[in-house]
Amino acid sequence: MHLDIIIPAHNEEHRIGRTLDSYLRALDAPGIRFLVALDHCTDGTAAIVRSRQLADGRLHMYRYPKLGKGGVIIETLRRTDAELVAFVDADRATPPGELLRLAAVAQDVGAAVASRWHPASLVPVARPLGRRTASFGFSTLVRMMFRLPYFDTQCGAKVLRRDVLEQVAPHLSARDFLFDVDLLIVARALGCEVAEVPTVWIDQKGSRLNLFADSRRMGRSLLRLWLRHRMLPVPTPVPAEPGVQPAPLVTGQQVVDVAA
Repeated sequence: MHLDIIIPAHNEEHRIGRTLDSYLRALDAPGIRFLVALDHCTDGTAAIVRSRQLADGRLHMYRYPKLGKGGVIIETLRRTDAELVAFVDADRATPPGELLRLAAVAQDVGAAVASRWHPASLVPVARPLGRRTASFGFSTLVRMMFRLPYFDTQCGAKVLRRDVLEQVAPHLSARDFLFDVDLLIVARALGCEVAEVPTVWIDQKGSRLNLFADSRRMGRSLLRLWLRHRMLPVPTPVPAEPGVQPAPLVTGQQVVDVAA
């Protein structure tokens, strides 16, 4: 298996070291690479990632100006060449073994997303009531607005096969935390099969979520995304002619100050 794992991070010095140690130790196959995408980190995150990079050549670090979670993921997609590409949050809420399960499903289906709301999921550490309510309400609103069948659009663990990624990536526009929603909207519009997989998900301390302020921000971003897809819908896919190669992956603006 050739798997690239993209980990977006913004000022994660208190958690990124434990996350990388866990993933590097558990996922030790030579075909697995880790691409940490730093979103304008102003703390010690880069130094911590660099220390692990010196000890393990499978780890790569890219520094970006402030682009948002989706922005740094989209830019880092330009640096992947694996048959499977995964996205996972920097807080280690998704154990490494669960990411491998997603990758196995994606290899067969095309795309797999982890779901915390699936009846078969295991969430051993109860999330605070406010966060559970906000998460469920947001997912419900997203399903209603975009007519999506997925119960958990915001879980950070997702894996796409290369052929699916090449179809989806050119149409992605959300640079913020709604990248996950945008990806699912585009994949469904293009007719890509997406499996929603029950997962083990361990809530981690250190969240910077402010329910009142972030709810308003999320609402505005969601409205912008809805308007964008209403005004510029994803074009209906046209079957390729036999022998014609798909267009190369193009995913956005040129970045600056990238540390390989």
